[in-house]
Amino acid sequence: MTRDELIREYKVHSGTWPALVGVYALIVGTMVLSGYMMVG
Repeated sequence: MTRDELIREYKVHSGTWPALVGVYALIVGTMVLSGYMMVG
């Protein structure tokens, strides 16, 4: 891969990162919340 291709790939994937992080945070938050509900 050339430098230009790497930059293009990075720009394409950089937009999906926040969405991925948000989905993971939502899943982990739901798991933690349900865990507290069971314990409490």
